Amino acid sequence: MKRLLDRFDHFLIDLDGVVYLGDQPTPCAPETFNALKEAGKRRLFITNDPRHTANDYARKLIRLGIPADPAEFLTSGRAAALYLENEGKTDRPIFVVGSDGLRPEIEAVGGRVLRGREGTAAAVVVVGGHEHFSYQELKIASLAIQRGAAFIATNRDANFPMPDGLWPGTGPIVAAIEVATGVSPVVVGKPEKRIFEIALDLFPPNGRSVIIGDRLDSDILGGQRAGLATILVLSGCTTAAMADRSPIRPDYVIENFSRLTTPPA
Repeated sequence: MKRLLDRFDHFLIDLDGVVYLGDQPTPCAPETFNALKEAGKRRLFITNDPRHTANDYARKLIRLGIPADPAEFLTSGRAAALYLENEGKTDRPIFVVGSDGLRPEIEAVGGRVLRGREGTAAAVVVVGGHEHFSYQELKIASLAIQRGAAFIATNRDANFPMPDGLWPGTGPIVAAIEVATGVSPVVVGKPEKRIFEIALDLFPPNGRSVIIGDRLDSDILGGQRAGLATILVLSGCTTAAMADRSPIRPDYVIENFSRLTTPPA
């Protein structure tokens, strides 16, 4: 029987809940990546977490014993920046509800990011989850959107896995702004096709591609929308019972990332 590793050429790999939980790698993650490399597989880390830059994520994986290069990462923040660039919106003033990792992504494509109260004059509002979200940010973003600013969300994830449980993600912050304004955002990250289209363009053509993730409603659903094979891992947000009840059916379900390298039972 073929290992899952042998069935595909290109691997889109989620981070939280797949490669690590908080600051701890999932079981045998470094060894699994060594096996991918030895087999000549291509990989791209694709995450809805917009709080950090590709450089930050690369440094984290290196600390966990997984060699990585910033060019191998596509965050929802980076995808949002590329979306703005493709839509010709980077020449407009932009207000960012998000971390110090999201703003540089917008600025890297030429975006002019407004700070503080001047954000009410923004023509675009980009929202990504972060731990210091405040009423002031909610107010500024809401006023700008009420005045006609475009509303862009990096993702709608309700939460993300940490060792002590599920922490609130970008979705609750997006929902607060949506309720305050009555305006729904353009969502760039998983499960929308936009981020997958950007990701697949980074691989050579004609290879067999698969998404590996721990969320049915973003990783697996998004992969299916993009026409990809899907692998659900049970080391993050989703339990076996949740997967059994869900109408979203992945192609494969594995206990953790390391099961890529072992033949099926």
